Amino acid sequence: MRPLILVVALTSLGCDIDVTMPTPIVTTGTPAGGVTVTQTTTQTVDRSDTAPPSPAPSNGSPPPVTGALPLPPYGESVTRDYAAAHPSQVTHSCQLTDGEAAWQFLDGLVAMLKAQAQDARWGYLCKDANCLTQARDVVAYRASTGDTGIWIVDVLGNHCPGPNDSPTMVRWGVLPFEVVRRWSGTR
Repeated sequence: MRPLILVVALTSLGCDIDVTMPTPIVTTGTPAGGVTVTQTTTQTVDRSDTAPPSPAPSNGSPPPVTGALPLPPYGESVTRDYAAAHPSQVTHSCQLTDGEAAWQFLDGLVAMLKAQAQDARWGYLCKDANCLTQARDVVAYRASTGDTGIWIVDVLGNHCPGPNDSPTMVRWGVLPFEVVRRWSGTR
């Protein structure tokens, strides 16, 4: 018997887009015209400022990529420590409402990530071909020798919340490895 895969919802709030992708529903036979569901789990991936959704790894860690550096293991702890030390920057990180000052969180975080292990590969995700616009709630890690071949990490959940939304929160959402998207070490 083949598993049934359903895509449940696509919701847009502020700058973020949440995509809910259920895992396959496992069935155990077809008793008297019906299907018995024995397991259903759901996984939510926040895709803010990034490309269309693609399946996330099942164990929560990035899949191995041939010919590219892995994402450094210290990234999440540095991000959470920086956010804990600068809660006002997280609260005021929406460029649409706080303007240029909203970049303080990402700029400070990128500087802190670069300082860790003297690693200058941390930077920003380019939103256009000329890299004149950067993503506003993610960081990028250059894992190759050029300016493409990057890990993208969503670090701000519910970025630019609406009046009735929960506040912006720090997160560590590693997205699938990008071989085409561009990276910039500066903004």
